[in-house]
Amino acid sequence: MESHGSSGTSVCVRLRPPNSRESGVRCLARAGDAAVAFSPPAAEGGGGGAPAPNQFTFNKVYGEGATQADVFEDCRRVVHGVLAGVNGTIMAYGQTGSGKTHTLIGDVTHPELRGIVPRAVQALGEGIAADASAAEYEVRLTVVEIYCERVRDLLDPLGRDNLAIKQGRDGGMFVEGAPGPGRGATEVCVTDEAQLVGLMNAGLAARAVTATNMNATSSRSHCIVTVAVEKACPDGSTVAGKLRMVDLAGSERQDKTGAAGQTLVEGSQINRSLSALANVVAALTEGGGGGAGGGSHIPYRDSKLTRMLQDSLGGSARTLLVINCSPCADNAAETLSSLRFGSRALGIKNTVAVNRRLSPEALQQQLAQARAELEALRREMAALKLDGAAGAAACAAPGRDAAADAFGAVAVSRAAAEQPPPPAPWAVGLAVAAGLLLYFALIEDWALRGRLLV
Repeated sequence: MESHGSSGTSVCVRLRPPNSRESGVRCLARAGDAAVAFSPPAAEGGGGGAPAPNQFTFNKVYGEGATQADVFEDCRRVVHGVLAGVNGTIMAYGQTGSGKTHTLIGDVTHPELRGIVPRAVQALGEGIAADASAAEYEVRLTVVEIYCERVRDLLDPLGRDNLAIKQGRDGGMFVEGAPGPGRGATEVCVTDEAQLVGLMNAGLAARAVTATNMNATSSRSHCIVTVAVEKACPDGSTVAGKLRMVDLAGSERQDKTGAAGQTLVEGSQINRSLSALANVVAALTEGGGGGAGGGSHIPYRDSKLTRMLQDSLGGSARTLLVINCSPCADNAAETLSSLRFGSRALGIKNTVAVNRRLSPEALQQQLAQARAELEALRREMAALKLDGAAGAAACAAPGRDAAADAFGAVAVSRAAAEQPPPPAPWAVGLAVAAGLLLYFALIEDWALRGRLLV
């Protein structure tokens, strides 16, 4: 796996138009290409008159008139990176009824209203078709939902719903069932864009939805569409990337949704998993580190959602978050909460990496070169040891002038006071050689096993 350095999480905000259930009094307005101004209602300001607006800055802000094509333009970098072996994640976040599913899925039957997912699928197909390198591609699709903390396979006719989330050798997360053939999440190999879109639509149609006072088709689960692309290059190497697109269920308030019975249970589970997501984001950004390698505990295992997103939050994927908001004062508290979540997510740092497996021939060549470099270091270390021994013998030789020795000792002590002496060269060489021996031994072992990922 080749690291391409640290990359911050991109966060965009999309404002939807007011709907018929809202009063029309606004609390949120676009304040330029990358900022929004939030003005809480006077009753929440704690005094007479309108409170001063709060301004939030993000990577991009889409106004109420933004089209689906406008939103997708900022997703292209994430999508195209998958073809180069960089995992990508695109998430839609916001309260129930804020427009997340419209942004991510849209109306697949209407070209202009298609959301990020169908447009990303089209962009991947176009990228593969435009590749003139004679590479061979394999594309696989998985569609799952997390419903009440159970992972359900939406491409399985039997609807298996208690699948486990596992971590692969490369650190990426995947869905796996109980031991036994055919027990993992369905992963379908697709040969063309039409087949992929058809399977994806079938999976999305099986998602759990319920009507509430806030949303006639409220999603009751987090839906995750994963498109895996593996590219077999002419030189024998393999490049693999995954695009994970996540339509998060919206946070809910029972007094607004009117939920009861099972719908109330679903809403409680949704809020609990979103709270776990907020805790992970907070843990990743506390102290300004932004990544998962700072030593502090990151509570990924507190929910199935955060476990699934482990590689996307503080991992090696390139991540984009779309915060969907209502501009109306009816939802001021929920909108402010979403803006704060997005603002904090800006601080998450991922170590973006390319997933590439070298060919066996390239591994053998790399191993031979490493062995040659190691042998050269061994010879250099032996020479340094001989030089050190010769110098020590010269210092111990009889008949040396005592005054000259004393003068030399004073000069050496003065130099030592100004600058600490470096460690013995042969000692440095020994430490380097020992580390390289271990490193190259591991390379040889992985090469023989045929599973080195660089």
